[in-house]
Amino acid sequence: MTSFRKLQISVVLVFLCCASAWAQQSLNYGFVSPNTREGLKLDEAVQGLQSTEELALLKRISSLRCTIRSPIRTNRALGSWSDGAEHSILLRVKTDEPTMRYLMSRLGRDANQKAVLYFYPRTRGNARLFIVHPSKRLRAFSEISRLLDEAGISFRTLVPTNQETTVYVVDTENSLAAKVKTAAKRLRARFTSQAGNASFIGDDSVREKGQTIFQKEIKTYESKHPRLPPACENN
Repeated sequence: MTSFRKLQISVVLVFLCCASAWAQQSLNYGFVSPNTREGLKLDEAVQGLQSTEELALLKRISSLRCTIRSPIRTNRALGSWSDGAEHSILLRVKTDEPTMRYLMSRLGRDANQKAVLYFYPRTRGNARLFIVHPSKRLRAFSEISRLLDEAGISFRTLVPTNQETTVYVVDTENSLAAKVKTAAKRLRARFTSQAGNASFIGDDSVREKGQTIFQKEIKTYESKHPRLPPACENN
C-alpha cells in the first residue's frame, strides 16, 4: 500500500471518529433554580428574577463553561406550576448526555437544590420537549399561567424575552401532546417539539437526598474524567 493511500485512509478514519463525536453533541436544555424557600407565589418568584441569588447562580453557570469545555447560554426564567412558582434559569449547551448530567448535578449541588431537570434531544427518546410561542399580545405571566392551567399543563417554565414570553414544557412521559395543542389554541401560539431523553436528577421531596444523588453523579463522572479543567476564574 502506498504512503498516499495510507494517508487517505487515516484521514477518513479521523473524519469518521470526529463525525461520531459530533453526532453525540446535541443542544441540551437544563432547568435549575437558586430558590430554597417553600411556597413562593408568582409575584414573589418574579421579584426573585432580580435577586442576588439568581445573579450568583448565573455567574456559577458561566464559570463552568471552562470545566465542560463548551459555551453555556442562559435565560432568567420562571418555574411555574398550578399552585406556585419560583425564579429559575434556563440553560442551553451543546454537549453529550453524561456531561449534561454532570453539569446539572454540579449546579444542583452548588445551589442546594432538591432536584434539577434536563432534556437531551434524541430521535428515539421516550420524552418530548415542547417550546410554545404565545401571541405577542400575551406577556403577563399570570395570564399565560392561567391559560396553561386550563389546558392541563401543570408544570412549565416561562422565559421572558424582548419579543415574547416563551413557554417550555418538558414531557418526561410523552403524554402531553394533546394538552399542548389545546394550550396553543388558548394562547394563540405556535409550537415546536422534539423527542429526546428527559430526567429529573435529585429528590423532589427531601433536599438532603437530592444532595446525595448530586454528589454521586459528580463523583461517577469525575472518576471517568480525572483531568477536568477547573471553573473559569473570570466570568
